[in-house]
Amino acid sequence: MTEVRAPRRRTNTRARLLAAAVDVFVERGARRVTVDDLVSAAGYTRGAFYSNFNSVDEVLLETFKEESEKLIAAVRTAVADHTDADSSGSLIGAAFAAIRPMQDRWFVLQSEVVLQSLRDPDAREISSATFTALSEQLVEVVALALDRLDRTLTMSTDLLAQTMMGVFLHSITMRTIRPDDPRADRLLEDALPQIIDGLSAPRASA
Repeated sequence: MTEVRAPRRRTNTRARLLAAAVDVFVERGARRVTVDDLVSAAGYTRGAFYSNFNSVDEVLLETFKEESEKLIAAVRTAVADHTDADSSGSLIGAAFAAIRPMQDRWFVLQSEVVLQSLRDPDAREISSATFTALSEQLVEVVALALDRLDRTLTMSTDLLAQTMMGVFLHSITMRTIRPDDPRADRLLEDALPQIIDGLSAPRASA
């Protein structure tokens, strides 16, 4: 019985540490976070921390990975469930509405990981693998969206996915720095649908 339950307890401990870490990183900034901050927020000891992680940097990368997967999963569900798939604007609107409650926290984590990669070459190598895996998931979601819209791309799906991510990141940056600037929303509501429509064609005429 003990052999079965111990791994489960460790998994639960790891999950709780990661869940608590998100708020700590967002509120304090990664460079100011200590192991004591993380275990205090999760209600564990330093021993529990080091049984699951080697460093605060490792926790940062894992929280970013988990939050990114949640973000992509929310977009995938919104695209798959959206009923009005005739309009790229409507589909994109549904996708971004689904992630709006979590996008600011994700953006902070993403920014912290990028800064960590700039400062530490070793962290950059690890982060690169994480970003590659997330990009692959994003490509799958974009392909699903095109399928729902019954459109065929005139460029690679990967390139369109990266373009969309770039627009998304810039939109959040603008909204963060200048909350009243209407161009942040227009990038998602107007520019992205035009990008998709301009770089694809209906399958019947492709």
